[in-house]
Amino acid sequence: MEKKTWKKGKVRILIVALLAFGLLTGCSGSEPTAVVEEKYIPVEVEMVGNKALVNTAILSGKVSSETDVAVIPKVQGKVESVNVKVGDAVHAGEVLLTIDMTDLSNDYQLAEARYQNSKEQWESAKTSLERTKALASEKIADARLTLANTKALYDAGAASKSQLDQAELGLKELESSYAGQIEQLSVQASDSSLKLVEVQLTQARESLDNATVTAPVDGIVSQVNVTVGNTATSAQAALSLTSADSLYSTISVPENLVNRLNKNREVKVTVPSVSEKNFAGKIDNISPSADPKTQLYPLKVLIENMDGLIKPGMFAKVELVTDEKADVMAIKSEAVVLKNEKTIVWIVQEDKAVAKEVVTGLDTGVDIEILEGLNQGDTVIVKGQTLVDEGHKVKIVGGEES
Repeated sequence: MEKKTWKKGKVRILIVALLAFGLLTGCSGSEPTAVVEEKYIPVEVEMVGNKALVNTAILSGKVSSETDVAVIPKVQGKVESVNVKVGDAVHAGEVLLTIDMTDLSNDYQLAEARYQNSKEQWESAKTSLERTKALASEKIADARLTLANTKALYDAGAASKSQLDQAELGLKELESSYAGQIEQLSVQASDSSLKLVEVQLTQARESLDNATVTAPVDGIVSQVNVTVGNTATSAQAALSLTSADSLYSTISVPENLVNRLNKNREVKVTVPSVSEKNFAGKIDNISPSADPKTQLYPLKVLIENMDGLIKPGMFAKVELVTDEKADVMAIKSEAVVLKNEKTIVWIVQEDKAVAKEVVTGLDTGVDIEILEGLNQGDTVIVKGQTLVDEGHKVKIVGGEES
């Protein structure tokens, strides 16, 4: 009985072992085979083509007005009226302020009276001069005739020596007397004597006229420095005018840029306090010599201010085009690397990286001109180029594929 039981247990153990072996064998047979992937370097590429390259320089300056005018009175006096205020638009010739004319008017009347008196004396002197000249001519002619007759009588023995001497002396005295009179009257009748008082009258009239201060140009009143009752002088501007229609900015450029710029070239101007958009500008003039303090060359840029948003005194940024090429072979600047003292670019050929030595030209910092070494349509690696080497397998994962 016990023997049969033991045999049954042994059979069971054997069966379990066989089943376990079968299960293990079955599991082993169904296991998937491991796949080994081929190694590659992911890259981004760009196809070689033609581009327009532009190099720019951005310089800063302050906005000024072409018609920033300080209105300085030409005469000193008490301000009688001020006809404008800050912000008013005025036209050339418009009255801005007036100065009390009482003293100036008195000075003018006195100068005018002095001129009229001098003119009358001048005219009288001219008349007297003409009369004196005519009378002198007549009297001297008679005296000369008397002398000639006396000399003839003296030669004939009919007149004495004293009579001849008296005739000669009479002629000399007459000539001397009239010469003195003519000289004195000539001075009185000269134009210079009248011109002196005429100049004084003109100055008095100008001073009277200058008591009315007018706008020398069209503009907007930017400052008013006087009030009624104050004394206006030539030491300080009474008012200031400006214009928002003709604005400019003066910037300074280094010597390596000055010869790349030309008069009348268009530029872009940005005034951050007004807008992020660009305003049109134009180079008006370029200084032929550097500022001795900064060693930079001043450059004047006119700014178009169609909407009147830009105001004098604002800060402006001027973008200058320093280099420009319209249609040249170019790629992204980052694609170019330096290796073993050679300038190279990696291109993709048959899914492998191939080095190409290149000669470069204009570099804008974003794109760079290729003069030699590449062909149109080449696929250039622009990202991942520092990770590859000759013959490395690559996989294009981005960019512009040819």
